Amino acid sequence: MADNNIGPFGWFSAIGFLVLSLLYIVEMQGIAAWPVSQTVTGALALLAGIGTVLLWVGNDPTAAEEHRTT
Repeated sequence: MADNNIGPFGWFSAIGFLVLSLLYIVEMQGIAAWPVSQTVTGALALLAGIGTVLLWVGNDPTAAEEHRTT
């Protein structure tokens, strides 16, 4: 069974997903203006979310490896 860990790259991607998703929602609701189009913001948020999942499932290379004893 694979151990899924997330490292700095994965956390950076997860934070990017959260921030861009919030910006997308704010722009969609018309609360505030964002200099990037709504479509681009949504696409970048989706890409960051996919990246987070792939880094978690694919064992993020920046994640610390666990030391196992036999």
